[in-house]
Amino acid sequence: MSRSAGTMLEPGHEAEWKQLGAEKRALLTPPPDTPIGELLRRGQHLSAQAARLLRAVDRGNGLTARP
Repeated sequence: MSRSAGTMLEPGHEAEWKQLGAEKRALLTPPPDTPIGELLRRGQHLSAQAARLLRAVDRGNGLTARP
């Protein structure tokens, strides 16, 4: 019977997670020549996502909606 390889959620995969995190950061970091307007658009999009997430968490906790 062959043994399962396991998952990366088990201890001992810290180096792999560090590498994946570095790759993700590199992909998500805009190049230095990105126009200011594009950076602002991305920031506004992220802020809107964060606000929606916060409202969803509040609703899940039975709190009233935030303004």
